[in-house]
Amino acid sequence: MRFAAILLLSLIPGLLFADENLALKVVRIPLNQNEPAVVKLGTRGITTLEFPDKIEALDGYGFSVNPAPDGPELFQISFNKGTNFLSLRAMREGVEGNLTVVLGGKIYCLFCKAVPDPSFVVIFGNFSGKEISDPHEDLAKNKQVSPARLLGFLDKIKAFPSLKVSAPEIFQNMDVTEPNTQSSLDGLEVTLRRVIRDNSLDSLGFEVELVNKTDKDFVYDPESFGVRVGDEVYPQTISDAGGLVSAGKTQTVIFVVAGNATGGRNDLAATNKFDIVMRQVIGERDPHRTVPAEWQEPPNTVPTVQSGWQEPALPTAQSGFTPSQLRAVSDEKVRKSHKHRAKPSPTVNRSNQLPERDRNGKTVAQDDE
Repeated sequence: MRFAAILLLSLIPGLLFADENLALKVVRIPLNQNEPAVVKLGTRGITTLEFPDKIEALDGYGFSVNPAPDGPELFQISFNKGTNFLSLRAMREGVEGNLTVVLGGKIYCLFCKAVPDPSFVVIFGNFSGKEISDPHEDLAKNKQVSPARLLGFLDKIKAFPSLKVSAPEIFQNMDVTEPNTQSSLDGLEVTLRRVIRDNSLDSLGFEVELVNKTDKDFVYDPESFGVRVGDEVYPQTISDAGGLVSAGKTQTVIFVVAGNATGGRNDLAATNKFDIVMRQVIGERDPHRTVPAEWQEPPNTVPTVQSGWQEPALPTAQSGFTPSQLRAVSDEKVRKSHKHRAKPSPTVNRSNQLPERDRNGKTVAQDDE
């Protein structure tokens, strides 16, 4: 009897863990005409796709309503005209294919592939106005993630190369992609090495490699990182960045995007095409700048002050310098949706100098330019 009780207690955590994994079978992906959406299918069950509009047309090679068991078809498809959903199933392990869907006169592409861990439901559309039947679930999903959990997620991203070998179960419920896409900004090569999504936090972690290929230091705002997906910009929530890439050096930056700029959920898949956004700081740091030598009074002279001359005013701080927002992949302007954007540091006007003096030590009046 005691053995049966111990066995039951040992199985309870596993059952709870399995129920938690089932929640990850429902995937939400925003529609994007610029990039195919990845749909994970299985061979032993169906995956249902829901769209925000009625399906006007479908087209794809290897998709059949009644495929033969040993036929050449790759996927089985179930669809009723006039509806906004369809169901798919892979006929064999490892098959891949693309399906074209027409919604509202617009064409969208789906990349379907058979995987061991398929999705049960894939919901496409804009989720900002999504209604949830359970209000407690709505509050739970929109609850702000604690800083401690975000710091823990940041540490997991930094230690991913070693943790995926020593403790791979940590990333069992996370989506990991390695796009290795490159862009450049003023001699700085920017490579997106890795994207990790934690569905429980509605957060994505980004590992970016910065390579300075110039002979000058590259200065940037460490709090300005973000990603662009289509027309939307998602600013960073937390980051690990130094703010300076020395000439000819390489630096790795880690940052996390949690939710969106308005405080809601982002529901972004790790397979999206992300453009890295960052702000270069210009004019605030010049390692080659030298301090001018202090003026010395000529020997054996007694300087006299001309009538009407006044001591020049001390220099005052002015805030006429504002670094512009730059994007690493193109020259288009980034929409002002950053919540955690740091203000630029003011520069000091050092144009006021001591008056010139002649050989006898007297001041010389200067004409206004």
